[in-house]
Amino acid sequence: MDPITHGLVGIALSAFSGHTMQLNDPVFLGCTLGAMLPDMDILAHLKGRLNYLLNHRGASHSLIALTGMAMGLGTTLYLIYPSTSWWTVVIWTLIGALSHSLLDLLNSFGAELLWPFSRKKITFDMIMLTDPVISCLFLGSFMASLRSADFARPSASMAIFFSLCYLGYRQIDRLKTRIELMEKYSIQTRSEVKVLPAMYHPFAWNFILFHGDTVRFGIIRNQTPSICRVLPKCDKNNPSVSNALEGNLAEVFCQFTPYYHVVAHDCDSGECQVEFVDLRYWSKGDFLYTGNVFLDENGEISSEIFHHLPNQEGVLLSY
Repeated sequence: MDPITHGLVGIALSAFSGHTMQLNDPVFLGCTLGAMLPDMDILAHLKGRLNYLLNHRGASHSLIALTGMAMGLGTTLYLIYPSTSWWTVVIWTLIGALSHSLLDLLNSFGAELLWPFSRKKITFDMIMLTDPVISCLFLGSFMASLRSADFARPSASMAIFFSLCYLGYRQIDRLKTRIELMEKYSIQTRSEVKVLPAMYHPFAWNFILFHGDTVRFGIIRNQTPSICRVLPKCDKNNPSVSNALEGNLAEVFCQFTPYYHVVAHDCDSGECQVEFVDLRYWSKGDFLYTGNVFLDENGEISSEIFHHLPNQEGVLLSY
């Protein structure tokens, strides 16, 4: 979720503390700033786009880090504005911080909530990275709170209630869509069908079919599925694929996405190429995140490149 929506959710939650929206109120500030604080991992951009992608929603979004950040920020606010007990400020700052990671679990990027015990990004695959419905609901709550302090708690309650209804609708529609895809493509096993939120379309779905000798990626708009890309099934017995899976790029994709696919291309002049594809995001007729491993005539990795945008120069990985 984007930082603005996180902040609006923090403001709405602070309404239940009994404190008003005052810039000198440590509870209001703690809950609001705490809801945005985990995205400080944007500083990883200073070491490049790839470093940011690998570290975004990592340790900073874990339960341990959220607790530490809440205590640090809450203590700072308490020392500046000692009008409320330290414990109250820290608790509401933690509530804001927890709301951040819980919202980030709802989209396909996910968050490493259980770091350092698990590096897996937990995701519920329900909404886009920025969902206009949830953003508008909490923006409306904020505008009502500005109009009158008496509207703060009722408007926050309504925003939360309708957001939960919307998420419930999304989950039901997602499960229904998977059943329809299984029937249309004659698939018996649920695990062979993945339904993900489309990248820029709030009422559309992406889907992945792991069935037969192919992996098919498609989009559903207006309840009509269309296949966008058909990829051959990954052959891990292929020497080029098995060698590529030992490289740095494989480690990057394994950490970065739960839905990656590996494709071996025909050898040319003794050099083989293996492509890695993140199946979650589709933009402008291609997958958003891809990578290539080049192997020499002896099957050894000669170079690895990560592409963070289609048709853009990639990042050469050291090997």
